[in-house]
Amino acid sequence: MRSYCVSTLICILLIFSNSKAQNGKIVAREPLDILNAPQLSERLFENGKLKREYSYLQEVVVEKITYLSDGLKVTGYLAYPKADGPYPGIVYNRGGNREFASLNISKAAFILARIAGWGYVVAGSQFRGNDGGDGREEFGGADVNDVLNLIPLLTHFPSVDSSRLGIYGWSRGGMMTYLALTRTCRFKAAVVGGGLSDLDLMMQARPDTFETVYEENIPDYAKNPQLERDRRSAIKQVDRICKTTPILMLHGTADWRVVPQMALDLSRAFIDARIPHRLVLFEAGDHGLTTFRQEVNGMVRAWLEKFVRQGAPLPDFPVMNH
Repeated sequence: MRSYCVSTLICILLIFSNSKAQNGKIVAREPLDILNAPQLSERLFENGKLKREYSYLQEVVVEKITYLSDGLKVTGYLAYPKADGPYPGIVYNRGGNREFASLNISKAAFILARIAGWGYVVAGSQFRGNDGGDGREEFGGADVNDVLNLIPLLTHFPSVDSSRLGIYGWSRGGMMTYLALTRTCRFKAAVVGGGLSDLDLMMQARPDTFETVYEENIPDYAKNPQLERDRRSAIKQVDRICKTTPILMLHGTADWRVVPQMALDLSRAFIDARIPHRLVLFEAGDHGLTTFRQEVNGMVRAWLEKFVRQGAPLPDFPVMNH
């Protein structure tokens, strides 16, 4: 009987070890024909010619992928330059929850492929349980592993220089970015736009929707709602966030979806904790900073160029007398 138990335990450990070793493995990939996608043609072309601002699409490959995360098959997207690398890698974290605001061919073309056009390999997850993937979304619970498991995916991708990785998230993707930074210092830089960083404040600002979002997505939420919100709120975990990853924070002052007070509160906490960051507030900007898109892209590109591609040293914090 004892021998049987030992054998069973060994089998379980081997299965767990193998599952962990497989994290990030791409098990399916489907190239997307962005330039011939009918739903994008009106935006991409004018008088039958590709608009100049989208010329980068001719230089990159975009794929829909399935990869392994904690033994689950999780769907996502991958974009990379056609030319040989090596290139730095970027993890992109989508917003929304479940199928709302999930990645699609449009976002792959105008976000992921654009970054790939700057000379990066970009991987983005739909998070477990979404878009046909295994498991269940947890809105910042175990699904944070789906973000972290993009690190080995990029590390083993042939054209990636794994010593140069960055992370970029918007809205709920900002929450996932902050949570990832509580568990790794692998990223040379981070960018967060309209980031959800305080689930209590979110519920106060949008009581009509977000209590339901929490209840429907967070496992066992009803047992201890405060604990589960705190676990997902960067403002409650500042002491755990990596201090060697400089963070660019972008937020609109007219953002009602994720109120700008979150960015202000978190920036103040970052100052106290001496976490390198830059906060940029856009006058009357909405949640997606729609009217500032060109300026936002320029800032994001410059931040990644400086800290990820070029490996610029972190800024020195002077000794402050209180």
